[in-house]
Amino acid sequence: MTINKYNLIKKKAFKGNRLKKIAYKFKGIFPNNNILSERLIIRPPRRRDWKAWVKLRISSYEFLIKWEPYWDLDKCNRSTYMRQLRLQRTRAAYDQAYSFLCFRKSDKSLLGGINISNIERGVMQTGNIGYWLGKDFTSKGYMYESIYTLLPYIFDQIKLNRVQAYTLEENKSSRKLLESLNFKKEGILRNSMKINNVWRDHILYSRLKNDD
Repeated sequence: MTINKYNLIKKKAFKGNRLKKIAYKFKGIFPNNNILSERLIIRPPRRRDWKAWVKLRISSYEFLIKWEPYWDLDKCNRSTYMRQLRLQRTRAAYDQAYSFLCFRKSDKSLLGGINISNIERGVMQTGNIGYWLGKDFTSKGYMYESIYTLLPYIFDQIKLNRVQAYTLEENKSSRKLLESLNFKKEGILRNSMKINNVWRDHILYSRLKNDD
């Protein structure tokens, strides 16, 4: 598997002088558009991705809603995507969170996404990882390949020491995925997140930079 092929984003990717200055300050952190694995391209979202994102999210709604915080199907549109994109770029500029979309190399199909969020610096150096796939792309090893490829970037470029993941107990495929990536089960967090508007317990998994 080919991993860790990426360049750094340029200042012009951020609009506004203030964000450009911040992007320049943190230019050793931002990825460009080409984190590659054997089958996949993993990169930050772009404006032109909105149609593929909306189509995939809508077509996978019934599958995704069981595992995600509630979102309104009627508001899954271009405006929502652009609003999220602006927020994602701002959070990246402030080193708070990083978002990625995963595409298949062979036909450039959008498969899903990965978010590194709630980044804590100082003595913590910790972030959360969340991920999703369209319903037609599950059970093919795509998310394993995506996270496996992204982990060197998370530890070596974003410079986190610890990555955390939350998953529902009944989400056996997600638990199996994390365990196959050497994430360790740490315990249960009670009522830690609303899923489809209901407070749910979650199992906490983590992986450290020095874990084999």
